[in-house]
Amino acid sequence: MELPEAKLIESEIVLREMHLTDDVAMTRKSLVRWLALALGIVSPRESRLSVLTILEAILYYHLKEKRGASYEDLVDYFKQQGVEMNEKTVRYHITQLRKAGVLEDDRGIYRFVNFHGEDLTEALEQSHRQRVNAAFYNIKQAIDTLKKMYEQ
Repeated sequence: MELPEAKLIESEIVLREMHLTDDVAMTRKSLVRWLALALGIVSPRESRLSVLTILEAILYYHLKEKRGASYEDLVDYFKQQGVEMNEKTVRYHITQLRKAGVLEDDRGIYRFVNFHGEDLTEALEQSHRQRVNAAFYNIKQAIDTLKKMYEQ
């Protein structure tokens, strides 16, 4: 049975504190998976690889090409990597990345939230800080209201 408050949830913020070991840093694929785990994009026992492929493609366009990626860009990247992925899967994972607060859609160009060609780390940190601040603003409101109730 779902609690009635569950409908009030707008999104979840998941960040994991993880060790970045030398063996993880050896390959691009392992770094992308590590990043996806750290940002809460995938769960620790996640077996689906499609979201990682999409994340890798978007990272490629941001870090190598210095721009956001269109759907067509993603498809081209997949072809270059020998990966076939249907449109429904791509759009589903893009939606999930948007819900996670990682991606934004600017008229069909997907880019990391708050990223305008500078530091991707700073952009992701800023995005998460904004979301955490908004969450704690509401938490503060609830605690202040409880405090008043207990004082009566």
